[in-house]
Amino acid sequence: MFERHKEKKAAEAYAHDVADWQEQHDDLEHLIDLAEHYRGGPSDGLVLQPGESLVATIDGVSLVESRSQGGHWAGGSQGISVPIGPLRYRVGATRGHYMRGEPTPTAIDTGTAFVTDRRVVYRGQGQTRECRFDKLLGFECQHGSATLSVANRQRPVTLAYGERLDGWVRFRLQLAVALFQGQVPKLVAQLQAELEELERRRPTAPNAT
Repeated sequence: MFERHKEKKAAEAYAHDVADWQEQHDDLEHLIDLAEHYRGGPSDGLVLQPGESLVATIDGVSLVESRSQGGHWAGGSQGISVPIGPLRYRVGATRGHYMRGEPTPTAIDTGTAFVTDRRVVYRGQGQTRECRFDKLLGFECQHGSATLSVANRQRPVTLAYGERLDGWVRFRLQLAVALFQGQVPKLVAQLQAELEELERRRPTAPNAT
């Protein structure tokens, strides 16, 4: 009875691992197909430059910047106490300075981000940002946001879209930059290497007893 229970648990764990592996395998094959064949298209929400193609549109994006939250005065006062009749009055001056609060990432606007084969454009309710790939120093995607550093801006541009879209947005940015740089074959080769590594790690069926 105990051995039969162990076999059942092992079979269930194997089935779960295979399903998870197959999902990753299918996702990578889909990304390879996109990288090999997708070259963007027209846009209804952004005026494209001649020859420019839209790679992705992301709605509900927050523009995030560091903002100081509150503050306080630091310092003290000095002076002398002067008697006037039965009362005493203090005469002096306050010395000190205002301490700003620590800067924290803050969503300052909400809108739509457009990823093309030449740039990333954010268009919100009150703010706009453009990150051109010919000025791009690098980008990083993590925890549901993308941060792009460009040479013509003092501060990086951070766009938050939620962790559910992490992989989706990361690949579209990688593809867009690869299209701009003419390095799509290199991106395809990287994805194929990941697929080959995944295939080597295919779950092994438990041994029958």
